Amino acid sequence: MAESRHEEPAPAPVFVDQSGLRSRLFRRFGWPVSVVGAILAAAMGSSLIGMQSDAPAMEIPPKPAYLPTRAPLPPSLP
Repeated sequence: MAESRHEEPAPAPVFVDQSGLRSRLFRRFGWPVSVVGAILAAAMGSSLIGMQSDAPAMEIPPKPAYLPTRAPLPPSLP
């Protein structure tokens, strides 16, 4: 039996932006977002580079040493 190989054509694109409006919109929105991201990245990098590595001592009182309590002695038998 010979099988016929019938290939369907590829579907056409559903939406094509011929005017380029969507591309311009994303580009206009993307530039300010990328500039803000670059500023934040530079601020984070400069804060890591320009800070002292020694942290100030924290004034946390030490925990009291808890001594294990002894079990009560059993009553003595008469």
